[in-house]
Amino acid sequence: MNRRSMLVLCLVIFIPVICYFIIKYYSERDLVMPRHFIADTIFVADRDGKKEFDTIWHTIPNFTLTNQLRKTVSLSDVGNKVVVVDFFFTHCPSFCPTLTRNMRKLQESFRTNDTLVQFISFTVDPERDSVPVLKEYADRYGVEHNNWWMLTGSKDTIYTLAERDFKVAAEDSGHMNFVHTDRMVLLDQDRYIRGYYNGQDTVDMAKLVNDIVLLSLEKKKGEKRNLFRK
Repeated sequence: MNRRSMLVLCLVIFIPVICYFIIKYYSERDLVMPRHFIADTIFVADRDGKKEFDTIWHTIPNFTLTNQLRKTVSLSDVGNKVVVVDFFFTHCPSFCPTLTRNMRKLQESFRTNDTLVQFISFTVDPERDSVPVLKEYADRYGVEHNNWWMLTGSKDTIYTLAERDFKVAAEDSGHMNFVHTDRMVLLDQDRYIRGYYNGQDTVDMAKLVNDIVLLSLEKKKGEKRNLFRK
């Protein structure tokens, strides 16, 4: 093989490899993924005189409630989607209508890919917010039912989720034993909490859109990159 042929062969072999590592470097450096929130347990190990930390992050447990179409649904039904959650009630005189309008804008933003994200709104007044009431409210705000659940059911279940699991009531509740928060919560595909956002703030809403996209690109543990696989 002459010198020129050897050079061409080297270029054919090494250029794709070099490109792979360049793309890998810049993608990992520039894409700052949303951080994890709420650690359940932190393990500390001493290895060779250096402390190493391993964190078990808080996850949202499965739940089963009823949506505005009278369907019994569970978090496990969502599958491999990113999830955006808020808490509201239909006769709310303050910020709930703003939350719903902004959630509707989020839904509209991802209309072309409604398999990417699931929207979930829990009523914090399930005694008054029956299925027909939720359906009327959803229709009034133009909710598309395929990937947005408005959920009602046991008050104990909803309040336990809000206070113990989503961690919104302790900081945001305005009344004793009444969850009233303008926060939206972002969950990744593994049901870790990856963000809290002010549902009334346009800057936070723009950040939420960006973080949804980032989480959809996040490589899961054990997954191999698809780049150059074909």
